[in-house]
Order: sequence, then C-alpha cells, then structure tokens
Amino acid sequence: MNNLSISLTRKEKGFSVIELLIIVAMVGVVSGYALLQIAQARQSISRVNAAHEFLRYIEKARLDSVRRHVIQPIQMGQVTIINSNFYTVTLDTDGNGILDDPRVITLPANSGLSFNGPFPRTIMFNWRGRTVDATNNVATPAPVTISNSYGSSTINISSAGQTGVDMPLTADPVSNSTAPAGSFRGKTQIN
Repeated sequence: MNNLSISLTRKEKGFSVIELLIIVAMVGVVSGYALLQIAQARQSISRVNAAHEFLRYIEKARLDSVRRHVIQPIQMGQVTIINSNFYTVTLDTDGNGILDDPRVITLPANSGLSFNGPFPRTIMFNWRGRTVDATNNVATPAPVTISNSYGSSTINISSAGQTGVDMPLTADPVSNSTAPAGSFRGKTQIN
C-alpha cells in the first residue's frame, strides 16, 4: 500500500511553466482587447458629448434670437466655429437686450476632436428662428462635423432652425400658408 501512495503522488504534478505562460499570454490578450475597447468607447462618448454640447449652444442661440425678436444680423444670437478646436457663442445671457461678449468654448483637451472646415464659419438665427447669412437671407448651413480617430458626429441644421446629430432632418415646415376652408355636411346648420 505504501508503494501505491508513492506512485500516486508522483503522477500529481500541477501546471508546467509552459502552461502558465500560455495562460498569462491569453489573459494579456483578452485584457489588452478589453482596454482597447474601453479607450474607443471613451473617445466615442467624448465625441458624442461634444456634439451634443455644440448642439445645445446652437439651440440657445436660436432661442435667444427668437426671444429678443432681432432684425439685424449684428443683433442675432450666433455660434462661430473659429478653427478646428475652438468656437464662440454670442448670446444675450443677462437679458438686457444687448449681446454679451462672445464666450469661447474649447473641444475637450487630449480627445483628438476637431471640427471640419472652412473656418471661420458662423451660424446665426433671425427673429423667426431661421438660419440666415450675413446679409440676412435665409440660408441652410453646411453640416458641421466633429471627428476624432474613432469616428465622427455630424450636426445638421436646416434653414428652419431644426437640428439633429447623426440623422437626416425632415423637410422644412411650411409657414405662412393659408389654412384650408372647413367643409360642412349638407344638413349642418350654423347659427
């Protein structure tokens, strides 16, 4: 019986060095892939957040122009893309009827985010909330793209002031149209 127990313990070895190295390599590959996916997700979230922040400022500029019922382009709420990393927002934030000094906003540092050109590019809104050019003519701005090495987000702005991120906009709504006349049944009496 003593010989039997000795032979069993000699057969029970454990892991060899090669098996341990294979397991460590597999864990390293899986961990590396997971870290890469996390880094990509962070960059994508950073890009989407920057696009939504830009979109919120566009909406604020539009609402500011509508609220103040501005006529001249120099009075209009506006967002100007200065270069690939900076943009300004010009609004009447204190409610005195006069535009405040432009607020400079920077895309998040170390994110690799940038705007597409040309620069500078200004988006402004008239008293009806429509996008206009510097001569106060209704115009549809070119889409604004914020991109990094992991992808891009496109902000669309229609001439009616509709906005959206990474989606086509619906047709501009009809305005100033005459409502159709009501139709009545033949036996309807109007008093």
